[in-house]
Amino acid sequence: MLCWILISLFVGFLNAQENPMVIYAQIGGTVTLPRVKVEENENNVYVNWYRGSENTPTIMKNPQSGIQRAKDVKTHANLLPDFSLQISPVQHSDYEIWRCEQHVLRTTSEKTYKLYNVTIPKVPAVIAGDPLSLECKMDSSPVKPKVTWIPPENSDCDPRQYNTKTLPSFPISYASVKCHSGVWTCKLEYDGRETEAKTTVFIIELSPFPDTIFTSSSSSTVDIPCSLSSNIPWSVLKEFGLRGGNWSFTPLSYPNSTQSLLELSMDPVVSWSIPQGADNKVKAEKRELKDQDLSIRNLPVSENVRGVYTCDLIFNTKKLSRKVTVEVLKISSSGGSRVYDGQSVNLTCTLGHQHSSDLEVKWSCSSCSFISSLKPPHPSSLSIPEVKLKDSGKLTCELWKNGKKLTSAVLSLRIVKAPVDIWLCVAISGGVVGFILLLVIVIICIRRHRQMMMYRRRKTKFCCCNNPQQNQKGFYKT
Repeated sequence: MLCWILISLFVGFLNAQENPMVIYAQIGGTVTLPRVKVEENENNVYVNWYRGSENTPTIMKNPQSGIQRAKDVKTHANLLPDFSLQISPVQHSDYEIWRCEQHVLRTTSEKTYKLYNVTIPKVPAVIAGDPLSLECKMDSSPVKPKVTWIPPENSDCDPRQYNTKTLPSFPISYASVKCHSGVWTCKLEYDGRETEAKTTVFIIELSPFPDTIFTSSSSSTVDIPCSLSSNIPWSVLKEFGLRGGNWSFTPLSYPNSTQSLLELSMDPVVSWSIPQGADNKVKAEKRELKDQDLSIRNLPVSENVRGVYTCDLIFNTKKLSRKVTVEVLKISSSGGSRVYDGQSVNLTCTLGHQHSSDLEVKWSCSSCSFISSLKPPHPSSLSIPEVKLKDSGKLTCELWKNGKKLTSAVLSLRIVKAPVDIWLCVAISGGVVGFILLLVIVIICIRRHRQMMMYRRRKTKFCCCNNPQQNQKGFYKT
């Protein structure tokens, strides 16, 4: 009986020596072949690592000369502090048997390892909402690893839903950015060891953003947002079939008129460019795109930018679009920014159209007497019958929604004293001058008339004879 026990132990020992330790590794990753300790004092151990059937060690540790590498062998393997072998990055040629020989005095021990490949085939990028399939492929080996899928670290979904996914294939019926975009890990557990294979999954989707952006005429510029939900390289988008993109604009005042603001140029660099022949009142700037941000930057604010902006990415099979409405708040004064003291003024705070009932207007002005008398809710239009000099100052109109301020517009109202006295003097002076001129003319006319009358009285009378004498000519006194 004792003999049979010894024989079985010996056979098991031989089998253990013949069967290499199974270790899985991913191409391009890092793997460690653990060295089995044979003595407590590590300084006395000679350690030689061999690749396959080679007789020359790939790397060795000598108590006298330290760590050495074979001169004629190029290697990417290194020894760790405990003299285990680390291979990084793993290459196709590394998937073979490795041997570790250790010598302590006259005692020699050998341990063999066999590297097997585990990989996740490249997953093509998908549009959000499309199906997705992950697969963990591994070489056949004497062991049967347990597979566990680990979602991306930034996933907003509950990771417990993936704990039951223990099959090499992992189908996803509805891909979403918040759950599935990022680095996925296939973890293998076998013989007390673990190996992880990783791959990056790209989900293409435009980020959601507010339907409406509120700005005001007091602002100089505004940004119109549009971006990809995740940082996807442009090379991946081109590989998926990106054909182009554009920004278009539809004015609120002319809903049937759509203008092309920007076009996506792919060569030589990815950028927004202005379409040829475009002559739009909305002046969007061209710019180079270096990341997932597709926004319109530094758009000058005016009443002309009120409208609906559409951001499109066009692929071979689908088109992704996002729309945003830009509203511009403006204060208008019937008398302009400069008003005379005592003048009536109408003030209007408007978006250019009747705003919805959930929007609230709030007027404020520290120096304006007509504001302090207002009671909420404030009207969008104010009619001031008579403004005073003390009402000069900055008039602010704020737009609120559900207790949150959306934007505000400012008007510098200047009240000046009306130049009434000057004009009155001018009128009086003009009247006096006119009266004097009229009086002079009348006097001249009277004097002229008198002179004519006096001249007529002094004039001698002549007559013509009915029977003139012969040889007599001319006129005679009577």
